[in-house]
Amino acid sequence: MPGDALDAWVQAWRARHPQLEPAWSFLRGEQRIRFVAFEALRQEWLDAVFTIREPQVAAGKLQWWGEELRVARTGGGRHPLTRALFDDARARAMPAGDWERAIAAAQLALDAAPAADFEGQLAQAWPLQAALARIETSLWFGIAADAERAGRMALAQHLTVLLRNLPQQAERGHAPLPMSLLARHGLDAAALAADSPARRAAVRDQARDLLRTLDAAASCDGPLTLFRGLQARLDRRALRRAPAAAEPLRALQEYRGGMRGLLDAWRAARAWHAAAQP
Repeated sequence: MPGDALDAWVQAWRARHPQLEPAWSFLRGEQRIRFVAFEALRQEWLDAVFTIREPQVAAGKLQWWGEELRVARTGGGRHPLTRALFDDARARAMPAGDWERAIAAAQLALDAAPAADFEGQLAQAWPLQAALARIETSLWFGIAADAERAGRMALAQHLTVLLRNLPQQAERGHAPLPMSLLARHGLDAAALAADSPARRAAVRDQARDLLRTLDAAASCDGPLTLFRGLQARLDRRALRRAPAAAEPLRALQEYRGGMRGLLDAWRAARAWHAAAQP
């Protein structure tokens, strides 16, 4: 496998997630390949669902990934990410159904209509996030590990990402806020692309709901990966800031690193090691 091809994908993923950079130093070389190959692969699937404008193009891309996963599991992978991932014994030991459910859930998400309310939004996003969390947890902790907590965290974090990217989502024709929240503040999907007092109020309400969801997820059973644990700390802090901020969207998007970021990464690493080696 050409190392430079894989490295390009890894570096691209790192560039898109600078808030997770402090966690990098807690991973050994072989862990970086296994874990980040899946993170970059997950990003490809999420991008297909949430950033590609043309549904047929997105569906074609997901279909290609599904076929690639089938051949990669038996050593015939063509893409640097799948080849690196299935070089690892944990990835090869996972049931084929886990990978198939993730692709099927991503394809189903392409056709999802706008959610009526926040609970509907959670239910709509759950199949894909739960499937991805099952794979993630198996890669980090083994196939016997409980993925409930990771799935619930992933659900809250995914909706937080969509909220952070609200203007971009609106420009692509997506509404990352439920219909009931839009109606409450007299908004429609087109109005989400521009700042306004109504949009700020809606962002504050969504941030409060997401914080409650994230806090509830923390009480579930199961371990969290290093990246998941670090992102949860960052998201909780941002979601707490947003409702009181004059510009709540900016408060969500702001990343405060420095020593606090390093401490967050260290704490997430301790929790990960304790779960992986009890």
